[in-house]
Amino acid sequence: MKKNGFTLVELLGVLAILAILATVTVPIIIGVFSNAEDSAFEDNAMSLSKAADNYYSASTLDAYTKLPLLVTFNDGKETNRYINNQNKQCETSNERLLEYTGQTPDSGNIYIDRNGDVYMAIYDKSVRKCAIKNPGDKTVTFTNQSESECKLDNNPC
Repeated sequence: MKKNGFTLVELLGVLAILAILATVTVPIIIGVFSNAEDSAFEDNAMSLSKAADNYYSASTLDAYTKLPLLVTFNDGKETNRYINNQNKQCETSNERLLEYTGQTPDSGNIYIDRNGDVYMAIYDKSVRKCAIKNPGDKTVTFTNQSESECKLDNNPC
């Protein structure tokens, strides 16, 4: 008699092997995606820090400097408050003043004072981390602070 197909035991064996493979590989794949999100946020934070330094450097050559500058991120939208040095008035704008690559942070602030000191506290909801940089820090520090704690109190006006 010819056999046309698989027995129930053979099918159960294949399913058991697939279940074991899935149990081993799924956590590894999830870990890779998590690490990629962390790395992307770290790269974005470093890019923003460098953009703030570059903004100050460029502003020393510009007669229409907008310093001190407070860049606020709220739900991925950027708002700027600064003193317009031509008329000495506090102004607000939505134009993008910092030139950076990467994704806009979910929330937080970057403050650049007249001396070129950069303060940064930005938050990313997907990785639940806060990136902090103070004047004199060579690198950005990443903490597990909550979104409400990841803010600056600086006000240019």
